[in-house]
Amino acid sequence: MLASEAFNRAHRMRRLLRFLTDQAMSGGRGSVSEYTIGIEVFDRKPEDLISEDPAIRVQVGRLRHRLASYYVQHTEEGGVEITIPNGRYMPTFRRIVSQERHVEQNGNLLVQPIKCLVDRSEGQTFANGLYEELLNQLFSAFGNVFMRAEPLVAANPRASPRKLIEGSLRVDGERIRTSMRMVDYSLNRITWARHFDRSLQFGIRDQEELAASICYALREVVDDTCSI
Repeated sequence: MLASEAFNRAHRMRRLLRFLTDQAMSGGRGSVSEYTIGIEVFDRKPEDLISEDPAIRVQVGRLRHRLASYYVQHTEEGGVEITIPNGRYMPTFRRIVSQERHVEQNGNLLVQPIKCLVDRSEGQTFANGLYEELLNQLFSAFGNVFMRAEPLVAANPRASPRKLIEGSLRVDGERIRTSMRMVDYSLNRITWARHFDRSLQFGIRDQEELAASICYALREVVDDTCSI
C-alpha cells in the first residue's frame, strides 16, 4: 500500500499510516492521541502542542479519504482493508470480499444524477462530474448499477433494483456540501444518509476523491441492506 500511487509521494500520509497501524497491531490503543501523533509523526515539540490540535485532526481526516480512494482501486479477495472510523485515531481491519460476492449479495443499485441546488455554473459542472465518477466507482465496488430516475421493471423481479442512491450538492463561500442518501423504495423510506463537506475546489481530482469517499461510506450499508 505504501508503495502505491496513492501513497508513494505522500510522505506525511505514509508516516501517519505506518504509525497508526503499528500502534494498532502492537496493542497500544490507549496511547494514541493528538499529542502522541504530533510528537511521533509530525515532529512537534511538546511545549508547542495544545490539548486539542485541529491540524492533526485534519491530517487524519485526509488519511481517511486517501484510504477510501485507495480501496476503490485496490481490492483483493481475502486481503485486509484498513479503515479509521470517524472520531477515532486507531485503525480497524477487515477482510475484503470479492466483487463477485458483492454482486451476489447486493443485487442492483439505482443511481440518480446529483442535483445542484445552487445557481452556479461551476457547481452544476462539478455535480455532473461527481455523478460520472460515482457511477464508475460504484460499478467497480458493487457490480450492477443502473442510471435511471425511475425504478427498473424487469421480467424477473429479483433482478430489479430495490435500492435508490440519490444526492444533492450545495455551495457557499467556503465549502461544497454533498448530501447523499439511500432509499429503499420497496419500503418507501430512507435507510442511510450522510453529508460530505469539502473545501471550495471544482477540479476532476476533487470529484474523484469525493466519489471515492461516498462509495467507501456506502460499502458497509450496502452489504447490510441490499440483497437479490
